[in-house]
Amino acid sequence: DLFAGAGGLSEGFIRAGFEPVAHVEMDASACDTLRTRTAFHVLEKENKAEFYRDYLEQKITREALWENIPENLRESIIQAEISAETIQGVFDKIDRLNGEEKVDLIIGGPPCQAYSLVGRSRDPNRMADDKRNYLFKHYAEFLKHYKPKFFVFENVLGLLSAGNQKYFIEMRELFKSHGYETDYRILKSEDYGVMQKRRRVIIIGRKGKEPF
Repeated sequence: DLFAGAGGLSEGFIRAGFEPVAHVEMDASACDTLRTRTAFHVLEKENKAEFYRDYLEQKITREALWENIPENLRESIIQAEISAETIQGVFDKIDRLNGEEKVDLIIGGPPCQAYSLVGRSRDPNRMADDKRNYLFKHYAEFLKHYKPKFFVFENVLGLLSAGNQKYFIEMRELFKSHGYETDYRILKSEDYGVMQKRRRVIIIGRKGKEPF
């Protein structure tokens, strides 16, 4: 899970049966949440959910809760900015965690501020000079390195209009150059039982040249 935030996207995939190899996130507080949720999933699997309940009721500290996480799962929460300078180090950490296993799926979405309508309205340059516009290039480097069967790229609705679709077109062309055919949908949160109105662009990529 790249640009993982607090792990909301991962939660859905965990419930669908996927096993996370790593979460990459630069924000320290979000990484704390990822560790806490990792502890929950470990305890749930071991039928020890009462430890998590003790944490919620403030009977034990967060650090005491984290002691239930095996060392390899602790290391799977990688606090790092994804950039040209750091990406090889992130690869090295994930490769060490993953061993000889194959990565089937990469998920995640870069920070949305550069694409969002609100972000553009607040910036005199309409976010045109914001480096976050091009974080999808680093995402593509993970596709190149791990060659997963699929990827899921999530972002705000403004992605479709930012730069007059410049970034949306560029990223799909880049993904295709790495061997992935893509399709996308606009999903509405209220259609999935969420009590708020939220729109998200979901791009799904599949390895190979066969179209969707």
